[in-house]
Amino acid sequence: MSILNTLSTLRAPTPGVPRQAMVDLAFALTGEQLPLGYAFALEEALVARLPWLAEEATAGVHPVRAPATKFGLILSRRTRLVLRIPEERVEAARALSGQRLELGEAALAVGAATPRPITPFATLSAWNVASSADDEAAFVEDVKFQLEVMGVRAHLICGKREACSDGEHHLAGFGLALHELSPAHSLLIQAHGLGAGRRLGCGVFVHHKIIEGLGVDPD
Repeated sequence: MSILNTLSTLRAPTPGVPRQAMVDLAFALTGEQLPLGYAFALEEALVARLPWLAEEATAGVHPVRAPATKFGLILSRRTRLVLRIPEERVEAARALSGQRLELGEAALAVGAATPRPITPFATLSAWNVASSADDEAAFVEDVKFQLEVMGVRAHLICGKREACSDGEHHLAGFGLALHELSPAHSLLIQAHGLGAGRRLGCGVFVHHKIIEGLGVDPD
């Protein structure tokens, strides 16, 4: 059994237990750039300041959205650090405002936070769903298994092979889009994610407006 299959058994919501209400908390960022492999250092810095983050199985960190060059991600005034966390953790997470995060040679000043509600879009995507599968067919079977365990119905579009790496640590997977989700299943996927590495930005699903070009729906 692959790592993703094992995680699906552990992470699937328990029948009869209400889904945990989640929210995206977006922090303003001040800094010049981030290294391309920033995710592992960012996770370490966040857990050091918010230790409870490591205990929240459904908590995640959105990938930082910024233009990429061969030298790293170029930050602007619009760049945000976004945490997906349970609603009851919002006030505790606000302690991050005013903090300085050291990520190797890069430094980030964290500003004010703004909550963003989770919306049930019919089409969602994640840039990387971590998996030990070496090929697309095996990855798709892993995902189908996890969705079945969660009771989620959706059509899959597999993207290209992706990797989260800083040269020392490595977590590989594939891009993935899910479409024709019901509102309830969309909220469930956004709350629980798929696969490992959510604090690295993996398996965190967001609204995807255009699904063309991501691959062929295996169904």
